Amino acid sequence: MRTTIASLTALALLSAPTLSAAQSLGEGNVKLLEAYDTVEVSTIPDDIYLRTVNDPEDIIWERIPEYRVAMMPAPAVHPSVELRVNYDAETSYLYVNLAKTSDRFYVRLRWTDDTQNTETAFDRFRDGVAVQFSMGDDVTSYMMGDGPDSTVNIWYWRSDKDAVQNLAAGGPGSTTLLDEQPVSGQSLYTEKDDDPNVWTVVMSRPLEDDGAHDVSLNRDVVPMAFAVWQGAEKERDGFKRVSDGWVLLDMASE
Repeated sequence: MRTTIASLTALALLSAPTLSAAQSLGEGNVKLLEAYDTVEVSTIPDDIYLRTVNDPEDIIWERIPEYRVAMMPAPAVHPSVELRVNYDAETSYLYVNLAKTSDRFYVRLRWTDDTQNTETAFDRFRDGVAVQFSMGDDVTSYMMGDGPDSTVNIWYWRSDKDAVQNLAAGGPGSTTLLDEQPVSGQSLYTEKDDDPNVWTVVMSRPLEDDGAHDVSLNRDVVPMAFAVWQGAEKERDGFKRVSDGWVLLDMASE
């Protein structure tokens, strides 16, 4: 990462440092975001550069607040999902950093996963994570939107290709791969001797939107939701864990 003395000072002032990656997963003192909470998106000064665009291990993430989001089994939208889902399953947590520069938005996601699942075959399923944005306001359903006039934009990272897909949906079963693919990402799977293994994924996109179904990030508030798929638990499609309701991103914060 290229920095100057002034840049290092600006970096230090981004926020008080959060706990390190090794400490924070599973720690209760990382702020829990609840449905319809507003969270400020940290600003990275233009003279601070990540080593690579989506570097999961860059030091910048230790200077940006980290939050956790409770993840629960998604409500079944198909009878086959109802057969698999366990609504009494213990709540898990997704850990989130949110940042922007003058021209790009970043989201960093981390979660515990004892197994690294990177293929899809008979009775084998890949790990995955997604963020979802309302194209309008928080009245839009956080369960994939409400129809063609109330849609969502989804960034979906899949472990088998280690890539992010830019998708749109207007309700369950309507997920569509978009022609425009401006979202990029990078992942890291960390195996630990004494702690749970961890996936870390960074996704980012220019603030300017390219297509009709790409979320506008140049507005004051953007509703965002989350989903995780654990391949070892045979999760796929609508069989997944999701956040409860929208989190409201304060994009105007400095």
